Amino acid sequence: MKFRGHRFVFVLVVLVCAAFFIFHALLSEPSNVQTGLSYIEKQENADTDQLNHKLSTIRSQELEKAYQDGKINIFAFYQDYAFFGDSRVTGFSTYGYLDSSRVLAKTGQTIVNIKDWKPQIKKMRPTHLYFSYGVNDIQSNLDESLGGYDTYYEKQIKEILKLCPSGTTVTVNSILPVSAGAEEKNANWKNIDAYNQEIKKMCKRNHWTYIDNDSICDSDSIYEGDGIHFVPSFYQVWAMHMLGL
Repeated sequence: MKFRGHRFVFVLVVLVCAAFFIFHALLSEPSNVQTGLSYIEKQENADTDQLNHKLSTIRSQELEKAYQDGKINIFAFYQDYAFFGDSRVTGFSTYGYLDSSRVLAKTGQTIVNIKDWKPQIKKMRPTHLYFSYGVNDIQSNLDESLGGYDTYYEKQIKEILKLCPSGTTVTVNSILPVSAGAEEKNANWKNIDAYNQEIKKMCKRNHWTYIDNDSICDSDSIYEGDGIHFVPSFYQVWAMHMLGL
């Protein structure tokens, strides 16, 4: 009988303890659930563009490490972008370096054609924009016909930015020079520096990144026979230069 009494007390204690923990769990559960719901609601109300920016930053850090480790090439850094330009820019896709759907460029195009790509930008909503025009613009004397090359260029870029997430970065290339031989055949090429000064001022007042490409165009070996377009190997050099690597 004595053994049975101790056993009864032991069982009773176990039941009381179990009841206490169950009761405590029931009391604390609403708080935990509410905390979880509040977190979810906060994330739902968060600015999606801000979240995308954070993710983009993390992705860039991961890419840089992978590049340093030799696991990827330079073109892997180009994520969520759109690259506007003329026939020189088409080389990035023609030679298989960048996604052709994101290289918004055609032979003969100028800054006037930037607006033609709005449908593609509406679908992509890229967070990085790259621009490189000039050879056809100079041949057409667009600085005079547009009433200010930088003013028109700026207006076109801002129209594209309206279709992109807030915080989208803008990188504008200087007009890459032609070879010495090509410059001798067309006097307009001597105006490249003047055009670039306008582009540089445009970038400065809008806090856009201006890429001075003169330093990577110091040899005629980078050009095709026409002295205007570039050999395939140059595109890796150009891509690295735009990233500051």
